[in-house]
Amino acid sequence: MVTEGVSRPGSGESRAQDSRDEILRAATDLFATRGFHETSMAEVARSAGVSKALIFWHFKNKEELFVAVLGKLLEPYVIDFAEESGALDEKSQLLKLIESYLQFVRENANSIRFLVAQILRDEAGHDSLSSQVLSLFEGYRSLVTELIARAQAKGICACNVPPPEAAGFLLAALNGLLIGRLFLGSGTTDLDTGGKMLQQWLFGDKLGFAQTPQFMNPDK
Repeated sequence: MVTEGVSRPGSGESRAQDSRDEILRAATDLFATRGFHETSMAEVARSAGVSKALIFWHFKNKEELFVAVLGKLLEPYVIDFAEESGALDEKSQLLKLIESYLQFVRENANSIRFLVAQILRDEAGHDSLSSQVLSLFEGYRSLVTELIARAQAKGICACNVPPPEAAGFLLAALNGLLIGRLFLGSGTTDLDTGGKMLQQWLFGDKLGFAQTPQFMNPDK
């Protein structure tokens, strides 16, 4: 559905991307506050300051717009080490993964709450959302498992738990920090402390804790 005055990308490709971003921002706010079923495309158009025709040029229906919103919110979860991994050893890459996760939690609490709400509500796009989250989680776990295995082989990882189990524990701990931040009122200090505890558990680094908890001691 296209009306006059809406041109295809070309010389106006930047404007088209800007308008798409505005639509996604408006839709994100409305879906988060009103839900999928109670949000109309007309409301999205008014909030974004665009015509309905332009929305339907970018997205064929509300379901496609909803899935695009979810995909946009999931983008920060994708951590790309392609350019820098060659310059980082396994320890540095693992610490970067932990740091990036915790930074994302700090900066995107509202978006994460929105994603969780959509899963719990079983809204439109649930299957797509679940598959995207599962795919990202599996990719993250595979990367962490591989890095831990290589770090253990090089003798730079103090944790002697088999890599798959170690990666599972690491991700469970990170998810626990996420839940604490979102629903239990945990603050930035808790995130920082949690990150340090994971670093100490993985590499035996002394980071100012008076005593290492027994469950974190790889020799126990």
